[in-house]
Amino acid sequence: MPTASILVPHYNNPELLRPCLESLRALRADNPTHEVVVVDDGSSDGSVEWVRREHPWARVVARAENGGFVRAIQTGVDESQSEILVFLNNDTWVEPDWLKNLVDPLLSGQVEGVTGSILMNWEGTRANFLGATLNYLGYGFEVPGELPDPRGPLIPVLCACGGAMAVSRKVYLETGGFDESFGMIYEDLDFGWRLNLIGRACCLVPGSRVGHRAHSSLGRSSFERKARYYLLNPLRMLLKNGDEEGHLERMQMAVTLAQARERICLLGQSRPPGFLDRLGQLFHKETSPLVASLVEEEERTRALAEKRATILKRRRCTTREVFERFAPEPTRPWFFDEEQRQLLETAGYFELERRMYRSCGIIGRG
Repeated sequence: MPTASILVPHYNNPELLRPCLESLRALRADNPTHEVVVVDDGSSDGSVEWVRREHPWARVVARAENGGFVRAIQTGVDESQSEILVFLNNDTWVEPDWLKNLVDPLLSGQVEGVTGSILMNWEGTRANFLGATLNYLGYGFEVPGELPDPRGPLIPVLCACGGAMAVSRKVYLETGGFDESFGMIYEDLDFGWRLNLIGRACCLVPGSRVGHRAHSSLGRSSFERKARYYLLNPLRMLLKNGDEEGHLERMQMAVTLAQARERICLLGQSRPPGFLDRLGQLFHKETSPLVASLVEEEERTRALAEKRATILKRRRCTTREVFERFAPEPTRPWFFDEEQRQLLETAGYFELERRMYRSCGIIGRG
């Protein structure tokens, strides 16, 4: 049995995947005891044939249709062999000692949850991911900074990046793994939040480093698809993981603010001709997609409620305690880019957010 199964989800564009597999091939030349599984998520450009031709040492699992990052990961989990699962984005390259440093804390029992890599910029000169934090509305923020000493101690974090992390198969399955309802975006933050609630550690390993083209894989997904996930997944996290005290009031606030954000951003977004007309078929209805997805879809809502009940039974600490440890700025406003920040500011969204925080007693009324 291989010592670790490295799962690499991929969808179209073999050139994006090339540096990743070339660095893994060099890694494998020094230590061939692990397996590399490329999970092709329904590519239509010959990616499967390219991997099999150029990298026959890697195993390819081809999905019939594109289902998103989380489903591709789950396919890899089902098809892989090792007890140690390693998730790696296709838009990365790894250092020679990346894998050993990443999995050693799991194999030794030092960490009983998740270990994560330091994600660097493509040039390897700066850290783009030194952990993550979030705000009271469920929006996440990556923490960048200078590269830590690779010989330094493990760094406790709220979550590891799902594009460069390791976890034992046992822990992954026992804790429910990545939630397939997330599709993409925030699935790793949700997973880390749950792990911390049940007392499992998430730690970054300073000596495990990965170069990463930030958001290059995500960039090929349609705007409509990304918009839906950015709006819905923070709400899913809050619904599943929030404390019982004040939960309904907090959810009502979060849904109201997400609906306001949705209307402002979709109506004000500058896009090619016809784009908003296409979006209208998805979003511009009497009932917003937020309500449709979280309230009207009875089966999904029931499933989320069941997940929440399971988490509440297993938790060893509260979400308040998780926030106290990992969320130093819980009212920090979230925006995708400067254009969106200006749009939200002009429309008065951030003032609405502050008023609702005050009404819920989250910040002072002064």
